[in-house]
Amino acid sequence: QVGVEDYLMEDERRYLSAVRNICAGILLLYKEKLKRLSPEHDKEVLIKQSIMPICDEKGNISFVGDGDKTVDVHTIDKRFKSLNIKYDSSRFKELNKLRNNIEHYYTDKSPSAVIEVIVKSFLIIQDFISQHLEEEPCDLLGEECWQTLLDTAEVYKAEEGNCRQSFGL
Repeated sequence: QVGVEDYLMEDERRYLSAVRNICAGILLLYKEKLKRLSPEHDKEVLIKQSIMPICDEKGNISFVGDGDKTVDVHTIDKRFKSLNIKYDSSRFKELNKLRNNIEHYYTDKSPSAVIEVIVKSFLIIQDFISQHLEEEPCDLLGEECWQTLLDTAEVYKAEEGNCRQSFGL
């Protein structure tokens, strides 16, 4: 929601903040999926960076999360692959690369290119909430945030269709 609010300000400086906040929000959605898949004995095992085997008194082995550090982007990708969770990893990688450049270096992307990455991230959010969290995006994000995602995604899809048509694709 904060990332969408940054985006709505239509200020080039806030677009960079929008990228950071939207990326962080998507990572939280991904971690929520892993949390929901975690077993009852440790609902956070799949979001922990380190997982330890434990043996109970009957000799049964199970796994628990170890430490406070949670999974990073690379580990989320590996866990999603091992759990057969299909998600838009290429769009997320593009967003995360831009976020990383903003955070640690700088970006030479134009404001319109940054907006394009932000808009693509809205599609990631919409699809992931619906398909993997099996929730209504409006309920999870709130009406204003959800409406912004819908409006922006519709414009992006229409423009993408126009571009493809102009190239004969």
